[in-house]
Amino acid sequence: MTARPAPLEDGAVTRHTARLWKYRPIPADEPEPFPEYRSCCRDYPGGTALAAQVRGKKHKHEGRNGDDWYAEAAAGEMLFAAVSDGAGSRKFSRIGARESCCAAVDYLAQAFGTLWAARPELSGHIALSFGDPRCQEAFRTVAETVQQSVRAAQKAAEAAFRSRSGVPAYEVALGRPLELEDFSATLLVAAVLPAGAAGTLTAACQIGDGMIALLDTKAPFETAAKLLGTADSGMFSGETEFLTSPRMRPLEALQSRTKISRGHSDLLLLMTDGVADDYFPYETELRRLYCDLIANGIWEQTPDCEAESVEDLPDPLCYPWVNDQTISVPLHDTRRILEHTGRTLEELWNRRDILRLASRNLPEQLALKTPEARLLRWLDNYVERGSFDDRTLAAIAIKEG
Repeated sequence: MTARPAPLEDGAVTRHTARLWKYRPIPADEPEPFPEYRSCCRDYPGGTALAAQVRGKKHKHEGRNGDDWYAEAAAGEMLFAAVSDGAGSRKFSRIGARESCCAAVDYLAQAFGTLWAARPELSGHIALSFGDPRCQEAFRTVAETVQQSVRAAQKAAEAAFRSRSGVPAYEVALGRPLELEDFSATLLVAAVLPAGAAGTLTAACQIGDGMIALLDTKAPFETAAKLLGTADSGMFSGETEFLTSPRMRPLEALQSRTKISRGHSDLLLLMTDGVADDYFPYETELRRLYCDLIANGIWEQTPDCEAESVEDLPDPLCYPWVNDQTISVPLHDTRRILEHTGRTLEELWNRRDILRLASRNLPEQLALKTPEARLLRWLDNYVERGSFDDRTLAAIAIKEG
């Protein structure tokens, strides 16, 4: 009997497939084309919003628009963010993603700004003991406001459908009349409110896949991460819920998807499944994601002189850029650093000076002078076996008073 060949290692597979991807531009004949890249880094009184989205390899290969979007906003020291992934089987789902993200954060900024001005006592009540009725009532108010932002997003997706129905360009692109489901998208939305000595209060609601999480980057490894949503896979494997689904209309559906956390976390992360699926299971891999951000010069860029020399660390992985395969893009992978140094992820979490020093071995990455440019380059080029979707990551660095 012939022996079955050993399965290829991930590295062998990704090296082989990296050159198979083709680049085709975004189609010019479709209405409302999306940009291939978006990024931002904005300072607000309550913290800094860093975000980026990239068109995935599969969409580049097929010459299709990307489906992801993100939006962020602020009101005073309060911060708001949303990410969305349009249903890949629906040609105009990207419009639903954009309209729902923008509507959600706009609603949050206006509603919380108005609410805090009309009821200034709420800012103190959210910091009270959990058993205090005033704290419980304030939490309910915050949760309801976040849920209403999702309702605003649903209305925005419906309005986008109605305003385009009967417009020839959309019907020609589809070969049929528009349907509401053509604007189907996920939605992950979060609000961060200052809570005095209690830290911050974060409220989030998630419909569909992706991930919302809090990190306390100063905390011990075991307690550093907390999920604020559950990737909803629908009734069948591989199926996800969408904002426009009839099952998402009852308020109870939004209530069950709303999570609240109060404490001293200093980083909020929202991401579509193009990133979230690469960092599963979240309970441990969230920390690896943060380590990857450091090792690639996106976060914590100041090196520590006590770390080992660069020669003690592995060379970065280098793969061709899908857009132009004559260009190779070197990036670090935390797992490769772990294998090379023999350390555990927990040890690396406690020795982030090693990761900061590793980032110095990426001169082309560090030559990009802004964190959003470095985030964009990393999102567009890090390689994971089986990963080819659009990628969007929004990071809110929380500033406590």
